[in-house]
Amino acid sequence: MPDIRQLRQFIAVAEEKHFRKAAERLNMTQPPLSHSIRKLEEELGVLLLSRTKKKVDLTPVGEVFLRGAIDTVNKLTQLESDTKRAAAGMIGRLKIGFVGSAIFETLPLTIRNFRAAYPDVELVLDEISTVNQIVALKEGKIDAGLLRPPVPAEGLFDIEKIRTETLIAVIPENHPLADKSSIDLSDLADDGFVIFSPDISPNLHTLVMLACREAGFTPSISQTAPQIQTQISLVSAGLGVTLVPRCAQNITYPGVLYKPLNSPGKHIETSMAIARQRDNENALLDAFIRICRNTDTL
Repeated sequence: MPDIRQLRQFIAVAEEKHFRKAAERLNMTQPPLSHSIRKLEEELGVLLLSRTKKKVDLTPVGEVFLRGAIDTVNKLTQLESDTKRAAAGMIGRLKIGFVGSAIFETLPLTIRNFRAAYPDVELVLDEISTVNQIVALKEGKIDAGLLRPPVPAEGLFDIEKIRTETLIAVIPENHPLADKSSIDLSDLADDGFVIFSPDISPNLHTLVMLACREAGFTPSISQTAPQIQTQISLVSAGLGVTLVPRCAQNITYPGVLYKPLNSPGKHIETSMAIARQRDNENALLDAFIRICRNTDTL
């Protein structure tokens, strides 16, 4: 079978209709080019070119071969390009897990910037809790996860914090503190709290409990909910108050008010991080993490 070098040489001769001009185009001398085309014809057992002293024409068989040669060279060139781009992290497929709170800021900004830089990369996104992301990472079901640390078995993963934010209070619009521009967490000691269950999001559940205890009280849990949006909805329904990451204030929801906390304690801060399995060599994933790191979400 002819190799790609022979195909390119034949295409040049067929298009130039002249061996000398084709040789100049290929940056080679004419004798080896003529020899290569003869050898190609001998290997195929057909006459591809009709030669005269003034020009070279394609035979009917040569016209068929030319179409196939051009198609083959184009496909091989594209294959070479795609392979190099994949090795450089420019093309391929990534499976990314994310916690629900990532959709308020971190995820859309990161995806927008990543798609602008790597338009040919397919992103498969899956909303998964931090706990379940760890399982998915171990089983190779996702390449990376946007989650909230700390995480179990942290030593198995490379975890990089990409942003830090404080918790803010969400209260009903008819709450006695509605007119305050900011509030003390201790002012909510008599309210029922809507929070994550420890099974769904142990990190945020524990954070809220510790923050309240640091403020001098143990919160009365009126309801648990699996999503921040649901928690805000339940506050709107009058079932209590909640603490959410600051990014959640981007949610426009009727009947609720977002209030920053005065003099927040050390347990009122939460982080968003990107996690991957340790020693997972993947140029495409490196590129995604670099975009996460450089995305300004503050």
